[in-house]
Amino acid sequence: MKPLVIAATALALISPAYAQTATQPDANAAAESAATAAKQAADQARGAAETAADQAGAAAAQAADEAAAAADNAADAAAAAVDNAAAAASDMGEKAADDAAAAADSAEAAAAAAADSAVAAATEAPVVAPDVNAPAISEADPGQLGSWITSRRIWTTNQPSSTEWVDPALEERPVEWQDIAKVNDVVLDDSGTQVVGYIADIGGFLGIGAKKVLLGVDAIHLVTVGNDTFFATNYTKQELQALPDFDEKTVRK
Repeated sequence: MKPLVIAATALALISPAYAQTATQPDANAAAESAATAAKQAADQARGAAETAADQAGAAAAQAADEAAAAADNAADAAAAAVDNAAAAASDMGEKAADDAAAAADSAEAAAAAAADSAVAAATEAPVVAPDVNAPAISEADPGQLGSWITSRRIWTTNQPSSTEWVDPALEERPVEWQDIAKVNDVVLDDSGTQVVGYIADIGGFLGIGAKKVLLGVDAIHLVTVGNDTFFATNYTKQELQALPDFDEKTVRK
């Protein structure tokens, strides 16, 4: 709407200028002055609209109001410039009227662009990131990816399986510990929110011929020794191999 009003105002004001036919030496100067005034007004409107658009993320409504007001001011300034040019050209001839009309057209186009920028500032506010309740993890306190878990080896302590597990403080892995398996996958509950078990590959060679068994979350324990992180258990390889084969039909795939 605003560009149409501006155009109508500019055309109505230009008409008297076109009606003049007299010629005077300073006609061009008067028309150039009108064009300069109109251009400056349009530039000011454009700058205000761009500023409003930049601030739209913080206050879209206020930015739009300010940009619209700037466009109004540009229209008023353009109309005043045309009025002044028409008055100056009343005795200055047809060329001066033509120059004034061109200045008014330029001002109208700039004001229309400023109004469009105001609309864009109001409707294209940046999207605010939602609160997705992301876990509080960091480089110092990282989380664990499923792909990282499934590459961990399982070592037995060769202690009696009835021995209560106590997290050891180790500088190196004890020589009596033995690498017996690998975590193949992680099992979540049906809601997908809690780890309820691990699928382990027992024996085999490079995953070939291994026996898959389902372990509870308390059967193996994550241990870090130096730069190596792995699972440890008090169950022996023979005890884990005695478990039933994992039933693939018991999980979603």
